[in-house]
Amino acid sequence: MEELTIKNIIIGKQFETCENYEKFINIVKEKKIRVMVAEAGQKVNIEKYVYFYVLWPSSKDMISDNVLNNNSLVCKLVYKDFSMLFTGDIEEIAEKAIQEKYKNTSILKSTILKVAHHRIKDI
Repeated sequence: MEELTIKNIIIGKQFETCENYEKFINIVKEKKIRVMVAEAGQKVNIEKYVYFYVLWPSSKDMISDNVLNNNSLVCKLVYKDFSMLFTGDIEEIAEKAIQEKYKNTSILKSTILKVAHHRIKDI
C-alpha cells in the first residue's frame, strides 16, 4: 500500500485488531484512501457487468475461533456468465459455516474457486 496508488479499498468487518491492521489504518488515513467495510449480503458494483457478492463475514455469524482468518472476506466475483469464488483466509470451521448458511441457494456455485491456503494441505 505504501508503494501503490490506491483509490478504494474493500475490507471485511474487523472483529479484532492487530499490529498489521493498525498499520493499515494509518496508511489509509495518510494517503486518504476511501475504505468500504463490507459484510455478508452486500453487492459491490465495480463496472456495468462486474460486481462482487459479499458472502462472509457476518456480524450475526461471527466465528470466535481464530477470528482474523475465519472472518476474512469471502466474495463471489461475477462477470456475465463467469464467476469466481474468493475464499479469503478462512479455515475449515468457516467453510462449514458458509456452506450451511448458503446450503439452499446456488450462490456458491462458481466457474472458478480460489481455495483458501489452509486447505491446500488436504487436497
